[in-house]
Amino acid sequence: MIRALFLSFFGLYLVGCTTITTPVTDYTLALPDRGTDASAGSKSSLTLKMAGTKTIPSLSSKGLLYLTDHQEVGEYLYSRWSDVPSALIDRSLAASINDSNLFSTLIPKTSTVNADLLLESSLSSFYHRIHEDKTSDAYIDITYLLIDQKTKKIIASKRFTITSPAPSMDAHGGVTALNNATHALSNQCIAWLNLTMKENKWIK
Repeated sequence: MIRALFLSFFGLYLVGCTTITTPVTDYTLALPDRGTDASAGSKSSLTLKMAGTKTIPSLSSKGLLYLTDHQEVGEYLYSRWSDVPSALIDRSLAASINDSNLFSTLIPKTSTVNADLLLESSLSSFYHRIHEDKTSDAYIDITYLLIDQKTKKIIASKRFTITSPAPSMDAHGGVTALNNATHALSNQCIAWLNLTMKENKWIK
């Protein structure tokens, strides 16, 4: 009887052990602080619409990805983004554009309202890059196009390749680095938009 009870308890213990799962941690990108270098523009009367970043299939999920020096892509098992990387980048840039004072209105991509200018983008890299020398960094590669909505002509284009050192080789270190790299991307994109607006004499 005792042996039977012991075997029953042991069986339940094993079942319990096999059903234990490691929790998955969701990460997001913090929005840039207000009042940084991104807010140095002069407001124009033009409106801007962000089309939403297009991306490659491997970056179309919430997976937190790493990239080795041999161009091998892997995914952290128990870490992921709260949204797809392209959406996180768009939110960061939209916050910076709103603070930049460059445009009279920033129109969301879901709106049916037409804008004077359209900002399109294509994301090809958003990785925690792992190096053989036991260091790692964030790596973002994205191209932006500024389009005149009336003429459908490309006014300007810019490819940004951003890196930022990671404090550790794990998922948390990769998130920290990608967060810093995304903020740098937003600031550099605002600077490019500011210069383009000045070159076209839309702002002084």
